[in-house]
Amino acid sequence: MEKETFSVIIVPHDLKKTRTYKIPYRLFYFFMVILAAGALTVSIFVLTYGRLLVKTRETVRLERQVAELTKKNEKIGELMRDLSEMHAMELKVRNLLGLGLSSRDSVALKHASAGDLDMAGETDNEKSSMMSAIPSFWPVRGYITKGYNIAGGEKDKDYHPGIDIGVEKGVPVRAAAAGYVIEAAWDDTYGYFVKIDHGYGIKTLYGHNERLVVIKGDRIGRGQTIAYSGNTGRSSAPHLHFEVTQNNLHVDPLKYLLQ
Repeated sequence: MEKETFSVIIVPHDLKKTRTYKIPYRLFYFFMVILAAGALTVSIFVLTYGRLLVKTRETVRLERQVAELTKKNEKIGELMRDLSEMHAMELKVRNLLGLGLSSRDSVALKHASAGDLDMAGETDNEKSSMMSAIPSFWPVRGYITKGYNIAGGEKDKDYHPGIDIGVEKGVPVRAAAAGYVIEAAWDDTYGYFVKIDHGYGIKTLYGHNERLVVIKGDRIGRGQTIAYSGNTGRSSAPHLHFEVTQNNLHVDPLKYLLQ
């Protein structure tokens, strides 16, 4: 029986007696197994929990990225729908005016007509509103002394984002389409000028007038007198400078003015 035990001797460094404990090998091995099992359990727990913690943080980070991407996709989708609607509206307006459409635009217009923006589904008031927004009425009658040219950009000496119509002083200048006045003021370049918003992204500008008869905020109809022609601003002879912009981009007014 003595051979199945070992002794643990505690020798104090003071005057106390030395103590000897006999411990059975079986009890020692049992505690060692328990201790090893405990250490292994703790190690597995730490490793598992650590990995789980890392994965949890990664999941949270990915969820945030997914949420941000989802919002961005929604915004992109809204912008694409807006652009699509604006393009479809532009095509319909051009079609109503009888302006030329490319084969690609014709196909796009056909698809738009079959969709939510179907012209057949629009009310007569909507069609009338669209038509009245088109600057097709000549603001004054006369010869075009300088044409539209933006090919070389604003720094080009020949840059001219509108047309000049030669006309004597004092001739009534009329609105090319219905809308409301967003500017009626003086400009060193345009002299006395009027700017009108016609809706659907279309605006017109009338420059070098002698006198204005409208003010900012006035609602006007097509053909209504808004000013009298003159030679103000950067101008060498009486004429009307007429500009058309669509979605804030200059376009050739002759594409809209009825011949």
